[in-house]
Amino acid sequence: MLLRKALILALTTALVMAPATAGAHPRPTNGFAKWGPWNQKLPRNVPLAPNSQAIVDNIKLDKEQNYGSWAINTDEYSAPVYTVGRHTPRRQWRFSDCLGLPHLAPVITDSLRSVPTPGDLIVSKGTDASVAIYQPSTDTYWDFWRAEKDALGNWSACWGGKIENYSRNPGIFDNPLGATATGLPFGAFTIRIEELRRGYIDHALNIVTVRTRANCNSWPATRNDGFVEGEDIPCEGQRFRLDPAFDVSTLTSPAARTIARAMQEYGLIMTDKGGALVTYAEDPRPHMARNGGVDPYFELFDPDHLVEPDGPEKYVVLSEIPVERLQALPMDYGRNRSRW
Repeated sequence: MLLRKALILALTTALVMAPATAGAHPRPTNGFAKWGPWNQKLPRNVPLAPNSQAIVDNIKLDKEQNYGSWAINTDEYSAPVYTVGRHTPRRQWRFSDCLGLPHLAPVITDSLRSVPTPGDLIVSKGTDASVAIYQPSTDTYWDFWRAEKDALGNWSACWGGKIENYSRNPGIFDNPLGATATGLPFGAFTIRIEELRRGYIDHALNIVTVRTRANCNSWPATRNDGFVEGEDIPCEGQRFRLDPAFDVSTLTSPAARTIARAMQEYGLIMTDKGGALVTYAEDPRPHMARNGGVDPYFELFDPDHLVEPDGPEKYVVLSEIPVERLQALPMDYGRNRSRW
Protein backbone atom coordinates (compact mmCIF):
# COMPACT_ATOMS: atom_id res chain seq x y z
CA MET A 1 0.00 0.00 0.00
CA LEU A 2 2.69 2.52 0.95
CA LEU A 3 6.08 2.50 -0.65
CA ARG A 4 6.82 0.23 -3.57
CA LYS A 5 6.66 2.62 -6.49
CA ALA A 6 7.61 5.67 -4.47
CA LEU A 7 10.95 4.21 -3.36
CA ILE A 8 11.80 2.92 -6.81
CA LEU A 9 11.12 6.36 -8.24
CA ALA A 10 13.07 8.10 -5.53
CA LEU A 11 16.26 6.15 -5.82
CA THR A 12 15.88 4.14 -8.95
CA THR A 13 1.12 8.69 21.34
CA ALA A 14 0.36 11.09 21.56
CA LEU A 15 3.68 12.88 21.19
CA VAL A 16 3.79 14.54 24.58
CA MET A 17 5.90 17.70 24.42
CA ALA A 18 7.41 19.65 27.30
CA PRO A 19 5.04 22.31 28.65
CA ALA A 20 5.48 25.78 27.22
CA THR A 21 7.23 28.30 29.44
CA ALA A 22 5.21 31.15 30.86
CA GLY A 23 4.49 33.82 28.29
CA ALA A 24 5.62 31.67 25.37
CA HIS A 25 3.43 30.47 22.55
CA PRO A 26 2.59 26.81 23.19
CA ARG A 27 4.30 24.31 20.94
CA PRO A 28 2.09 22.50 18.45
CA THR A 29 0.92 19.16 19.79
CA ASN A 30 2.73 17.30 17.04
CA GLY A 31 6.01 18.91 18.15
CA PHE A 32 7.19 19.97 14.71
CA ALA A 33 8.20 23.53 13.89
CA LYS A 34 5.37 26.04 14.13
CA TRP A 35 6.31 27.46 10.73
CA GLY A 36 6.01 24.10 8.94
CA PRO A 37 3.11 23.13 6.67
CA TRP A 38 1.25 21.18 9.36
CA ASN A 39 1.03 23.85 12.01
CA GLN A 40 -0.07 27.00 10.16
CA LYS A 41 -3.74 27.88 10.06
CA LEU A 42 -5.25 28.45 6.63
CA PRO A 43 -6.60 31.89 5.72
CA ARG A 44 -10.37 31.86 5.40
CA ASN A 45 -10.10 33.13 1.84
CA VAL A 46 -7.44 30.68 0.70
CA PRO A 47 -7.21 30.25 -3.10
CA LEU A 48 -8.51 27.00 -4.55
CA ALA A 49 -7.17 24.87 -7.38
CA PRO A 50 -8.91 25.75 -10.66
CA ASN A 51 -10.24 22.18 -10.88
CA SER A 52 -10.97 21.85 -7.16
CA GLN A 53 -14.49 20.53 -7.58
CA ALA A 54 -13.46 17.92 -10.17
CA ILE A 55 -10.72 16.63 -7.85
CA VAL A 56 -13.14 16.47 -4.92
CA ASP A 57 -15.70 14.70 -7.10
CA ASN A 58 -13.13 11.96 -7.73
CA ILE A 59 -12.48 11.60 -4.01
CA LYS A 60 -16.23 11.36 -3.42
CA LEU A 61 -16.42 8.67 -6.10
CA ASP A 62 -13.63 6.73 -4.35
CA LYS A 63 -15.69 6.85 -1.17
CA GLU A 64 -18.87 5.68 -2.91
CA GLN A 65 -17.15 2.82 -4.72
CA ASN A 66 -15.07 1.62 -1.76
CA TYR A 67 -17.12 0.79 1.34
CA GLY A 68 -19.18 3.98 1.13
CA SER A 69 -17.56 5.56 4.17
CA TRP A 70 -14.88 8.01 5.26
CA ALA A 71 -13.26 5.97 8.01
CA ILE A 72 -10.66 6.64 10.67
CA ASN A 73 -7.79 4.17 10.78
CA THR A 74 -6.74 3.46 14.35
CA ASP A 75 -5.12 0.09 15.08
CA GLU A 76 -4.90 -0.96 11.43
CA TYR A 77 -3.03 0.95 8.70
CA SER A 78 -2.14 3.80 11.03
CA ALA A 79 0.62 3.72 13.66
CA PRO A 80 1.19 3.44 17.39
CA VAL A 81 2.99 6.61 18.49
CA TYR A 82 5.49 6.13 21.33
CA THR A 83 7.12 8.86 23.39
CA VAL A 84 10.15 7.27 25.05
CA GLY A 85 12.46 8.30 27.86
CA ARG A 86 16.16 9.05 27.90
CA HIS A 87 17.02 5.62 29.28
CA THR A 88 14.93 3.53 26.89
CA PRO A 89 17.19 0.70 25.66
CA ARG A 90 18.68 1.32 22.24
CA ARG A 91 18.74 -1.45 19.69
CA GLN A 92 20.32 -2.02 16.33
CA TRP A 93 17.49 -2.64 13.86
CA ARG A 94 18.00 -4.59 10.63
CA PHE A 95 17.01 -3.65 7.09
CA SER A 96 14.64 -6.40 5.93
CA ASP A 97 14.58 -5.47 2.21
CA CYS A 98 11.06 -6.74 1.65
CA LEU A 99 10.90 -4.93 -1.69
CA GLY A 100 14.00 -6.52 -3.17
CA LEU A 101 15.89 -3.21 -3.35
CA PRO A 102 19.24 -3.98 -1.68
CA HIS A 103 20.80 -0.73 -2.89
CA LEU A 104 18.58 1.09 -0.35
CA ALA A 105 20.38 -0.47 2.62
CA PRO A 106 23.03 2.27 2.94
CA VAL A 107 20.34 4.96 2.78
CA ILE A 108 18.51 3.71 5.86
CA THR A 109 21.50 2.42 7.83
CA ASP A 110 21.79 5.47 10.08
CA SER A 111 18.06 5.41 10.88
CA LEU A 112 18.33 1.79 12.06
CA ARG A 113 21.62 2.06 13.92
CA SER A 114 20.49 2.99 17.44
CA VAL A 115 16.74 3.08 17.97
CA PRO A 116 15.26 3.57 21.47
CA THR A 117 12.98 0.54 21.54
CA PRO A 118 10.50 -0.04 24.38
CA GLY A 119 10.17 -3.64 25.48
CA ASP A 120 6.41 -3.49 24.86
CA LEU A 121 6.68 -1.96 21.39
CA ILE A 122 3.96 -3.03 18.97
CA VAL A 123 3.25 -2.11 15.36
CA SER A 124 0.01 -1.47 13.51
CA LYS A 125 -2.11 -4.35 12.32
CA GLY A 126 -2.28 -5.03 8.61
CA THR A 127 0.49 -5.40 6.07
CA ASP A 128 1.96 -1.94 6.75
CA ALA A 129 3.09 -2.85 10.31
CA SER A 130 4.00 0.78 11.04
CA VAL A 131 5.22 2.46 14.22
CA ALA A 132 6.41 5.93 15.29
CA ILE A 133 8.88 6.67 18.09
CA TYR A 134 9.82 10.06 19.58
CA GLN A 135 12.52 10.68 22.17
CA PRO A 136 12.26 14.20 23.66
CA SER A 137 15.65 14.02 25.40
CA THR A 138 17.43 13.78 22.04
CA ASP A 139 14.73 15.60 20.03
CA THR A 140 14.77 12.68 17.58
CA TYR A 141 11.92 10.92 15.80
CA TRP A 142 11.71 7.63 13.90
CA ASP A 143 9.00 5.97 11.92
CA PHE A 144 9.12 2.54 10.33
CA TRP A 145 7.17 0.51 7.79
CA ARG A 146 6.82 -3.27 7.85
CA ALA A 147 8.52 -3.40 11.22
CA GLU A 148 8.85 -6.84 12.77
CA LYS A 149 10.33 -8.51 15.85
CA ASP A 150 11.79 -11.99 15.44
CA ALA A 151 11.73 -14.87 17.91
CA LEU A 152 14.95 -13.64 19.52
CA GLY A 153 13.55 -10.15 20.11
CA ASN A 154 15.46 -8.46 17.28
CA TRP A 155 13.68 -5.74 15.30
CA SER A 156 13.80 -5.07 11.58
CA ALA A 157 12.05 -2.74 9.13
CA CYS A 158 11.66 -2.62 5.39
CA TRP A 159 11.70 1.18 5.35
CA GLY A 160 11.32 4.28 7.49
CA GLY A 161 13.58 7.04 8.63
CA LYS A 162 14.95 9.25 11.39
CA ILE A 163 14.49 12.99 11.94
CA GLU A 164 17.02 14.72 14.18
CA ASN A 165 16.31 18.20 15.59
CA TYR A 166 12.65 17.23 15.43
CA SER A 167 11.29 20.41 17.00
CA ARG A 168 13.02 22.50 14.32
CA ASN A 169 11.91 20.29 11.44
CA PRO A 170 8.81 21.31 9.41
CA GLY A 171 7.52 17.73 9.35
CA ILE A 172 9.15 16.39 6.20
CA PHE A 173 11.63 13.52 5.91
CA ASP A 174 14.68 13.88 3.73
CA ASN A 175 13.90 12.10 0.47
CA PRO A 176 13.60 9.09 0.20
CA LEU A 177 13.21 8.38 3.93
CA GLY A 178 9.94 7.99 5.82
CA ALA A 179 7.34 5.26 6.20
CA THR A 180 4.63 6.86 4.07
CA ALA A 181 4.80 7.00 0.29
CA THR A 182 5.07 10.80 0.45
CA GLY A 183 7.93 11.05 2.97
CA LEU A 184 5.57 12.75 5.45
CA PRO A 185 5.88 11.49 9.05
CA PHE A 186 3.07 9.91 11.05
CA GLY A 187 3.96 12.22 13.92
CA ALA A 188 2.98 15.29 11.92
CA PHE A 189 -0.62 14.45 11.06
CA THR A 190 -1.91 11.60 13.21
CA ILE A 191 -4.89 12.49 15.40
CA ARG A 192 -4.01 11.96 19.07
CA ILE A 193 -6.34 10.52 21.65
CA GLU A 194 -5.56 13.42 23.96
CA GLU A 195 -6.52 15.90 21.26
CA LEU A 196 -9.96 14.37 21.00
CA ARG A 197 -10.30 14.38 24.78
CA ARG A 198 -9.47 18.08 25.00
CA GLY A 199 -11.64 18.91 21.97
CA TYR A 200 -9.04 20.73 19.88
CA ILE A 201 -6.52 19.73 17.21
CA ASP A 202 -3.82 22.27 16.35
CA HIS A 203 -2.36 20.80 13.16
CA ALA A 204 -3.36 19.60 9.72
CA LEU A 205 -4.68 16.05 9.39
CA ASN A 206 -4.11 13.55 6.63
CA ILE A 207 -6.37 12.10 3.99
CA VAL A 208 -5.84 8.90 2.02
CA THR A 209 -7.89 7.95 -1.02
CA VAL A 210 -7.97 5.07 -3.48
CA ARG A 211 -6.85 6.78 -6.68
CA THR A 212 -3.93 9.18 -6.65
CA ARG A 213 -2.37 10.79 -9.68
CA ALA A 214 0.54 9.07 -11.40
CA ASN A 215 3.97 10.71 -11.19
CA CYS A 216 2.56 13.67 -9.27
CA ASN A 217 3.46 14.97 -5.86
CA SER A 218 2.68 18.34 -4.38
CA TRP A 219 4.73 20.00 -1.63
CA PRO A 220 5.26 19.01 1.16
CA ALA A 221 5.41 15.48 -0.32
CA THR A 222 8.88 14.51 -1.51
CA ARG A 223 7.74 11.51 -3.57
CA ASN A 224 4.59 9.61 -4.49
CA ASP A 225 3.18 6.23 -5.46
CA GLY A 226 0.30 7.52 -7.58
CA PHE A 227 -0.86 5.34 -10.44
CA VAL A 228 -3.88 6.94 -12.17
CA GLU A 229 -3.54 9.36 -15.07
CA GLY A 230 -5.69 12.48 -15.16
CA GLU A 231 -5.52 16.13 -14.15
CA ASP A 232 -8.58 15.75 -11.95
CA ILE A 233 -7.09 12.94 -9.84
CA PRO A 234 -5.68 14.21 -6.51
CA CYS A 235 -1.91 14.41 -6.13
CA GLU A 236 -0.16 13.02 -3.09
CA GLY A 237 0.94 15.91 -0.92
CA GLN A 238 -1.91 18.11 -2.15
CA ARG A 239 -3.63 20.12 0.53
CA PHE A 240 -7.39 20.20 1.09
CA ARG A 241 -9.71 21.82 3.56
CA LEU A 242 -13.30 21.48 4.64
CA ASP A 243 -15.39 24.42 3.48
CA PRO A 244 -15.30 26.89 6.41
CA ALA A 245 -18.97 27.68 5.74
CA PHE A 246 -19.95 24.14 6.74
CA ASP A 247 -21.72 24.17 10.11
CA VAL A 248 -19.65 21.87 12.31
CA SER A 249 -22.20 22.11 15.14
CA THR A 250 -24.57 19.91 13.11
CA LEU A 251 -22.33 16.86 13.61
CA THR A 252 -23.53 14.31 16.14
CA SER A 253 -20.18 13.08 17.50
CA PRO A 254 -18.04 15.48 19.56
CA ALA A 255 -14.96 13.83 18.07
CA ALA A 256 -16.29 14.51 14.58
CA ARG A 257 -16.80 18.17 15.50
CA THR A 258 -13.22 18.41 16.76
CA ILE A 259 -11.87 16.75 13.63
CA ALA A 260 -14.02 18.84 11.28
CA ARG A 261 -12.85 22.09 12.89
CA ALA A 262 -9.25 21.04 12.32
CA MET A 263 -10.11 20.26 8.69
CA GLN A 264 -11.43 23.80 8.34
CA GLU A 265 -8.67 25.59 10.26
CA TYR A 266 -5.58 23.61 9.26
CA GLY A 267 -6.75 21.41 6.40
CA LEU A 268 -5.77 17.93 5.29
CA ILE A 269 -2.80 16.70 3.28
CA MET A 270 -2.96 13.68 0.99
CA THR A 271 -0.27 11.41 2.45
CA ASP A 272 -0.81 8.16 0.56
CA LYS A 273 -3.12 5.98 -1.44
CA GLY A 274 -5.09 3.13 0.11
CA GLY A 275 -8.04 0.82 -0.19
CA ALA A 276 -10.63 3.34 1.00
CA LEU A 277 -11.12 6.97 1.97
CA VAL A 278 -9.52 7.30 5.42
CA THR A 279 -7.86 9.61 7.93
CA TYR A 280 -5.39 8.36 10.54
CA ALA A 281 -5.62 8.41 14.33
CA GLU A 282 -3.08 6.92 16.71
CA ASP A 283 -3.25 3.24 17.50
CA PRO A 284 -5.04 2.92 20.87
CA ARG A 285 -3.43 -0.34 21.99
CA PRO A 286 -0.56 1.22 23.99
CA HIS A 287 -3.20 3.27 25.86
CA MET A 288 -5.35 0.18 26.31
CA ALA A 289 -2.42 -1.72 27.84
CA ARG A 290 -2.18 0.99 30.51
CA ASN A 291 -5.91 1.27 31.10
CA GLY A 292 -7.36 -2.17 31.54
CA GLY A 293 -7.79 -2.92 27.86
CA VAL A 294 -10.46 -0.26 27.28
CA ASP A 295 -10.41 1.25 23.79
CA PRO A 296 -10.83 5.04 24.35
CA TYR A 297 -12.26 5.59 20.88
CA PHE A 298 -15.60 3.98 21.76
CA GLU A 299 -16.45 6.81 24.17
CA LEU A 300 -14.70 9.52 22.16
CA PHE A 301 -16.44 8.69 18.90
CA ASP A 302 -19.80 7.63 20.30
CA PRO A 303 -20.35 8.86 23.87
CA ASP A 304 -24.13 8.46 23.60
CA HIS A 305 -23.81 4.86 22.37
CA LEU A 306 -25.79 5.47 19.22
CA VAL A 307 -23.79 2.83 17.36
CA GLU A 308 -24.12 -0.74 18.55
CA PRO A 309 -22.19 -2.91 19.06
CA ASP A 310 -18.83 -1.30 19.84
CA GLY A 311 -16.52 -1.38 16.84
CA PRO A 312 -18.25 0.28 13.88
CA GLU A 313 -17.77 3.78 15.33
CA LYS A 314 -14.57 4.45 13.40
CA TYR A 315 -16.39 3.78 10.15
CA VAL A 316 -19.27 6.16 10.82
CA VAL A 317 -17.83 8.93 13.01
CA LEU A 318 -17.08 11.07 9.94
CA SER A 319 -20.20 10.00 8.04
CA GLU A 320 -21.92 13.36 8.53
CA ILE A 321 -19.00 15.34 7.08
CA PRO A 322 -19.91 15.86 3.40
CA VAL A 323 -16.95 14.88 1.23
CA GLU A 324 -18.33 17.13 -1.50
CA ARG A 325 -17.66 20.12 0.77
CA LEU A 326 -13.92 19.51 0.65
CA GLN A 327 -11.88 22.03 -1.31
CA ALA A 328 -8.63 21.33 -3.14
CA LEU A 329 -5.90 23.94 -2.77
CA PRO A 330 -3.42 24.75 -5.56
CA MET A 331 -0.45 22.49 -6.14
CA ASP A 332 2.49 23.18 -3.81
CA TYR A 333 0.32 25.43 -1.67
CA GLY A 334 2.32 27.06 1.14
CA ARG A 335 5.75 26.23 -0.22
CA ASN A 336 6.74 29.87 -0.74
CA ARG A 337 5.53 30.79 2.74
CA SER A 338 7.63 28.18 4.48
CA ARG A 339 11.21 28.52 5.69
CA TRP A 340 11.85 24.99 4.45
